[in-house]
Amino acid sequence: MRSRFALPLATTCLCIALADWVHATDWSREQVEFFEAKIRPVLVGRCYECHSAKKADPDAGLRLDSAPAVLRGGDSGPVLVPGKPEESLLVEALRYESYEMPPDGKLDEATVADFVRWIEMGAPDPRNAAPEDMQGKPDGVSVSAQDHWAFKPPVRPELPEVKDASWPKSEIDRFILARLEPEGFAPSPPANRRTLLRRLSYDLIGLPPTMAEVEEYESDQSAQATERQVDRLLASPHFGERWGRHWLDVARYSDTKGYVFQESREYEKAYTYRDWVVQAFNNDMSYRQFVLCQIAGDQVGNSDAKKSLEAMGFLTLGRRFLNRQHDIIDDRIDVMTRGMMGLTVACARCHDHKYDPIPTADYYSLYGVFASCDEPRDDANSLGLVDKPTPVEPHIFLRGNPASRGDRVPRQFLEVLGGKDRRPFENGSGRLELAEAIANEANPLTARVWVNRVWGHLFGQGLVDTPSDFGVRSDPPSHPELLDWLALQFIEDGWSTKSLIRRIVLSSVYQQASDDRSEWLDVDPENRLLWKANRRRLDFESLRDSVLAVAGRLDKTIGGPPVQLGQSPFPARRTLYGKVERQNLPGMFRTFDFANPDAHVPKRYETVVPQQALFMMNSPFVMEQAEYLIALPAVAGQGETAERIRTLYRVVLAREPDEGELAVGVRYLADASKMADEPASDPIWQYGYGRLDEAERRLASFTSLPHFTGTSWQGGPETPDPKLGWVILSAEGGHPGNDHDHAAVRRWSAPSSGIVTVRGNLQHDTDQGDGVRALVIVGGSQVEGDWTVHNQKVATNVERLSVELGDTIDFVIDCRTNPGWDGFKWSVALELDPKPESGSARWDSKTDFRGPLPKPLDVWSRYTQALLMTNEFAYID
Repeated sequence: MRSRFALPLATTCLCIALADWVHATDWSREQVEFFEAKIRPVLVGRCYECHSAKKADPDAGLRLDSAPAVLRGGDSGPVLVPGKPEESLLVEALRYESYEMPPDGKLDEATVADFVRWIEMGAPDPRNAAPEDMQGKPDGVSVSAQDHWAFKPPVRPELPEVKDASWPKSEIDRFILARLEPEGFAPSPPANRRTLLRRLSYDLIGLPPTMAEVEEYESDQSAQATERQVDRLLASPHFGERWGRHWLDVARYSDTKGYVFQESREYEKAYTYRDWVVQAFNNDMSYRQFVLCQIAGDQVGNSDAKKSLEAMGFLTLGRRFLNRQHDIIDDRIDVMTRGMMGLTVACARCHDHKYDPIPTADYYSLYGVFASCDEPRDDANSLGLVDKPTPVEPHIFLRGNPASRGDRVPRQFLEVLGGKDRRPFENGSGRLELAEAIANEANPLTARVWVNRVWGHLFGQGLVDTPSDFGVRSDPPSHPELLDWLALQFIEDGWSTKSLIRRIVLSSVYQQASDDRSEWLDVDPENRLLWKANRRRLDFESLRDSVLAVAGRLDKTIGGPPVQLGQSPFPARRTLYGKVERQNLPGMFRTFDFANPDAHVPKRYETVVPQQALFMMNSPFVMEQAEYLIALPAVAGQGETAERIRTLYRVVLAREPDEGELAVGVRYLADASKMADEPASDPIWQYGYGRLDEAERRLASFTSLPHFTGTSWQGGPETPDPKLGWVILSAEGGHPGNDHDHAAVRRWSAPSSGIVTVRGNLQHDTDQGDGVRALVIVGGSQVEGDWTVHNQKVATNVERLSVELGDTIDFVIDCRTNPGWDGFKWSVALELDPKPESGSARWDSKTDFRGPLPKPLDVWSRYTQALLMTNEFAYID
């Protein structure tokens, strides 16, 4: 029905808004995939009937079948404001706050939340033209398998001829050089030994080399020196930890389920899948077997049945979607097809794929495979799947709606890969047959996709820049012949990941220096021709592990249950073993671009933001490791300042400092030691209690409260404290003690001289008891404000308080005569004029509230922490 309150929309405003939106539609692939997976199916299934071109007169003049139509809105004006869900009429309607849409029943909260998130993204929507007919036709283009490179079998190319025959160390180099020479480019010189070993160590095991390892490599002048280092690292048990973490990004690994109502959110045995992956890489399990075990581990004939079930955590450890089975299966299809074949098959859930030759029927063929499986009920900790006694014969869900069934389809492989003559699966669910079709050398995608992922981890960018989408929207490979050659060689080598990595890292192209060259940087700024090595930052795991390693603290135990990385005492386990919370990923993980565990992650995106430097500066974990490092016998045993600095460089950076670095260090430590002898100033805010002398109207004493709970300061862990009683201070207020000797005192100390203005509000929220009394006391004896509140709220403003450096302003609350019912809220804001030479001129008691400050580092620990914060430590090259 049409809106009763049609709001006119100025044509000019609409044109401006549309123009702004059009210029902002450079959507990322992830944003478009979010729309296709979360938004389009709901629009098609619940909205198009009334709000699309299929209806001659759309309700309320509103069409939702194209991006321009959505932005244009209807009779009531625009239905959404990109980036502002709370100002969007669409969100109001979905929440039933104004209109009630859809009228046949409110969408569930998770779906509404998806729309809110979509609008927050800016409402990414690739539907640039409104379809004329929504009657079951795909509203995009279709491309035949014969027209796209990725759907054609790889062909072993002839090795190209090159002019500089001295540079190539392997066949790989000839493919690279064959692209460089016609452009007039020449490869970069080789990296020095220390740089190359650092690169190899991080790429293969995720840990820095020691000074001893660098010296050994630099002194080995044999032709096999690099090969020996590579073989040593490939044989390390830490190889599986490094490459296992790469795969866990693909597998959207988490130790928890996400939101699942009242049931436990824990996957109690998730770590057994993580450990299986680590062991598989350490054992160099063939990638073909690796794929088979993760899809059909219960059927591959492995002698260790328990381990085979653990491998299937690849499928079963995803988000639980409030236990909606259709969404769980969709997630399994997505992680399998994108992760192993680089195909976005899940986009065909509601309609034929807009771009790739994947019809909806093929999606539901795979859906039938997983719908024919159960998670074992006899073992709550099992990660596996088992086939149902009777397989499901799947139907197409029209528009993705399980209640609207279309044609029946057989359980079978994708036509684009299996051909028109493919046979339906015959054995149980078909899961093993599906796994064999994926891990088949005739499949043109599987080997290419894995080879490209490996290349991307070693070079910072894949030959194909979209590692989980080899469909028609992907850019072609930068070196297509090399990709095919690597894929076929990988299969010929028995699908061995270690052999593939060894082949790549022993090439000249991998071993180049990473220095920029201005004459080529302008021509190929993204280095797609690989005329140098890419300079790469350490990822979160390698950075944290390196801090522990150089501090001599790293626990190298392999496997086991997860640990909480952010809680003191800080565990020394590798970061791989930190607990991954799907719903509440800790800020530390997000700050350093950790993979989102909610869905399959093709590759991590790197950001350089201030929070990363602030973490390294202020993190108690980093400070603690700096103290451990400076206490190492090799460091602490050096008496001379210069020699201790040299030792620190050898431990932290695996090199000697140059003379300039040594001089800077000596000078800093001398100056900092003098400053350390100066008495420390009081913190701006202190939290305590004191004796209020009524006769002299002054604060006769002040003692800091000894215990911090995480949210409040008080006398001890018990409430009330046996000695101090009820005295409590929190961010918003607190509670005074039981008498005038235990008034609650929030103390502010002036960082400089000036005039202070106070703005505040005091609140007492019950008619029981006799309320509380509040005083503002300057310097312990000058009362500048005095209020009594009982079941009321009053302003506590004080004008123009004159203070000198170090003067205190105490905000005091006492219990009057009755200590009962004395909980209060008191927030104050202070402004100092003139502003101090350094620091803030404004303070707020609520936002500034804090627990105990960490113990200050001594000058040597601060110097050590500074080395841990250098770019040299944080970057591979």
